[in-house]
Amino acid sequence: MRGIRRVVFLAFGVAVAVLASGCASVAGGNTQKMAVQVRTADGAAVEGAECSLTNDKGNWHVRAPGDTTVVRSYNAMQVRCERVSLPQGIVSVESGVRAAMFGNILIGGAIGAMVDHTSGAAYEYPEQVRVVMGRTSTFTLPRGTAPGGYEPAPSGFAAVQEVDVVPHLSERGREAYRDWLKRPQPRAFALSPEGHYASIWGTRPPDATLPSDPKERALVVCERRAKKPCQLYAVNDKVVWEAQTAAARPVLTSASSAALVPAAPATVSTTSTVVARAQPGFIASGYAAVEDVDALPYLSDRGRAEYREWLLRPTPKAFAISEKGHWWAAWSLSPKDASMPTDPNERALVACQRNAGIPCKLYAVNGSVVWKP
Repeated sequence: MRGIRRVVFLAFGVAVAVLASGCASVAGGNTQKMAVQVRTADGAAVEGAECSLTNDKGNWHVRAPGDTTVVRSYNAMQVRCERVSLPQGIVSVESGVRAAMFGNILIGGAIGAMVDHTSGAAYEYPEQVRVVMGRTSTFTLPRGTAPGGYEPAPSGFAAVQEVDVVPHLSERGREAYRDWLKRPQPRAFALSPEGHYASIWGTRPPDATLPSDPKERALVVCERRAKKPCQLYAVNDKVVWEAQTAAARPVLTSASSAALVPAAPATVSTTSTVVARAQPGFIASGYAAVEDVDALPYLSDRGRAEYREWLLRPTPKAFAISEKGHWWAAWSLSPKDASMPTDPNERALVACQRNAGIPCKLYAVNGSVVWKP
């Protein structure tokens, strides 16, 4: 009897193995390409960094910028990069559920799903990973519950058809955006504070070295052109960019003067009151490029390090300084301290002045230096 059961068990095992190999092929296999880019804290590209990629399926090596083929897994991929004279950079990259997994459930049933989970074929990592030297961070690709992949949530900044409200773009850029609106989904549009952009659609890029995901491809192409970080503005039929001037913003004014609406850097008084009024964008002073950290006046090495961190933050953002070397970095419309202004420009000035005890001035706003000597 034991011999018969052994034969039956072995036969069942062979059958499962055959089914498993067939089901895994439905999901497209358990390997993929991962490309690694490395940046310094101030956004400069790093060449020749030695990077290791490690998960529970194995360990791989790549010299960045470059790519390698890895085995997919449910578990995170640890990307660790090193280069002489620079601090180590580490990113823990979570996996997400592949759309092909859902087709495998329909075709292969529970066996197909189980095999793809075990082999890693059910999951995927982003095709492009950016490591910032001196930082340890985590990138999470949400594990979806339906085919189609991860799509960022709409920000509410504007309707996707509103061409005139897209920030930073020249007229040529707006024409490119109008053309992008006519393109089929999946699609993504990325931009930089300096007006660079990438209009991307489809999952088959002409350049095979680029990611197939339009979201990732838009960021990669935009950053190649801008030589610094870009941000997604729209994905498919939704605007996902974080609002910079979506609504009228309060302007700090002196109690004894008329409302101040600055077109250039301004100081702020701690005795000010708040008046609700729309505020135009600040005008670049031409003093220096925003990424030129050494051009900042007054600041210590610690202050410059803080400015490098600020450069990587999302817009809207502002950086204020005082003649005594105090500073404050602000970003987003949601301050941790609810008593502070929501506008980053005002928040940077108020916080800087609290620390300095003297008036501060804005040095940079979003992607431009607005400070004047």
